[in-house]
Amino acid sequence: MTPGSNIPLSAARVAVDVAAPVRLDVSGLLLTADGKVRSDDDFIFYNQPSGPGVTYRSGGGSAPDAIVVDTTAVPAGIEKIVVTASPDAAGQTFQGVEPTATVRNADDGSALATFTPPQLGSETALLVIEIYLRNGAWKARAVGQGYANGLAGIATDFGVSVEEPAPAPAAQTPAPA
Repeated sequence: MTPGSNIPLSAARVAVDVAAPVRLDVSGLLLTADGKVRSDDDFIFYNQPSGPGVTYRSGGGSAPDAIVVDTTAVPAGIEKIVVTASPDAAGQTFQGVEPTATVRNADDGSALATFTPPQLGSETALLVIEIYLRNGAWKARAVGQGYANGLAGIATDFGVSVEEPAPAPAAQTPAPA
């Protein structure tokens, strides 16, 4: 696939895995027609591995992590599942890292499509693939849009509440004696 291209899905259950030469965190966002999550429960990742019709599958370090979408179980009102990836190492960018997403039939593992985004640079997170509903049929679209402000930037754009770490307390200067 090339950026912006799409394919009809020939399977009701698909897995989107994202492989790279570095460890990646893969996640999925269930979006309504307005392009937002309904709540933080629509953000699926390793710490919240399941949602309605969508699950996170760990590769266990030996295989890529994946987002599995059962289109027959996606609730009414959800029109798109966005699959994202970010390097696991803090501060690492996609510079020199070429991730490849593979859309597979989740039941038999056969590849339906692959997508490698064009050369990336300072991006620390990436919208890789969208699984979306159009005129009653599910499709997959290659995206490849990068974010320089990491997964928090993606999550915030789609309406997920991101808790910022509390600032460190200011150092107290002793009063002069």
